[in-house]
Amino acid sequence: MGRTRFSGPVKAVSGFEVGAAADGMTAETNTTIIDSSGNLYQAGSLVSATAAELNNAADVSARVQELTASGAVTAGVQSVELNHATVAVAATIATAVNHPGLFIVKDTSASGIVAHTLTLTAGTFNGTATIATLNAANEALVVYFDSAGNGTIVENIGAVALS
Repeated sequence: MGRTRFSGPVKAVSGFEVGAAADGMTAETNTTIIDSSGNLYQAGSLVSATAAELNNAADVSARVQELTASGAVTAGVQSVELNHATVAVAATIATAVNHPGLFIVKDTSASGIVAHTLTLTAGTFNGTATIATLNAANEALVVYFDSAGNGTIVENIGAVALS
């Protein structure tokens, strides 16, 4: 099948349909459609995400946050590294609802036994605990947060204390 290339603006009154039906599929399952209102449909589903939302979802660098001083964990972050050998880092998550799926907190300090903490203002790590205390290098806690912010401990590496 050949391609058609356009070198200037292309306008249509009723929208565009791009793609073709693959063997055994209807055209809607394998096409991109832009309707007359400018709405984008991919495989028959309306794409309603903004460009910023798509870029954020694709940006893996925004999923890890290192804290070297006490502070808030950014919503959407999936991994927090608490890193200071001599000063306790007190990290806070406003609500676990903003961190759905697998979430990891790790003590990445090179040395020291300073007790870093991660506190959940809303939600729990395991049904009751809202504070995780990490006091040794490479200790980590892997938690699965559901859509309601309820956590289930997947792995406690080292001896992360929960309270």
